[in-house]
Amino acid sequence: MKNAKTSFWLCVLMLMPGEMLYADTVACKRGTVFVDDSRAEVLMKCGEPEGKESHQEELSERLDRSTKQKQFVIVEEWTYNFGPNELMSFVTLRNGKVTGIRTGDYGHRISEKTRPPAFSDRIISIGESTSEVLAKWGEPTGKSSRKEELKEKLLDGQVRTISISINEWTYNLGPDRLMRILIFRNGTLTEIKTGRYGYPIQE
Repeated sequence: MKNAKTSFWLCVLMLMPGEMLYADTVACKRGTVFVDDSRAEVLMKCGEPEGKESHQEELSERLDRSTKQKQFVIVEEWTYNFGPNELMSFVTLRNGKVTGIRTGDYGHRISEKTRPPAFSDRIISIGESTSEVLAKWGEPTGKSSRKEELKEKLLDGQVRTISISINEWTYNLGPDRLMRILIFRNGTLTEIKTGRYGYPIQE
């Protein structure tokens, strides 16, 4: 049961984001970002991203009875918000090189830093990033976080160890609506739960 659960979350974390509105490039003011571009090239063309999420993967392989080889990979996802009239872009880097690009929902005004005046009923979906959820629902009422580690045996005999940052966001929608609890794993929404009825919102 534990192995099945581990495999499920590995699939959610590594396969699902790549299947969502995959793109080959990101067009920025100072140039176009392509797969295989370096971190420096992305910064030069697009500037600093609005959001960054990162985690570490460890690949280990036993070469013989006494020798074990390890490789560490830093995986980052950068979020670029181009405003409410353009789709958000997400750039995945592995050890400083672009390995994936995808697009999300429409962005939000760059100056928006506070929660919208009223809770938004815009639909959120599994696979969205923390930046996408913030653009739709604003800041949550409460946040908590913890760490986990997942191991996966690959077909070539290597073992992949992935460090998982788990963030739980709670949205209080008032006494007449059920609270929403969102679970993010390494910055990707993987679970949406419903809580008990909320409490009066202080103005």
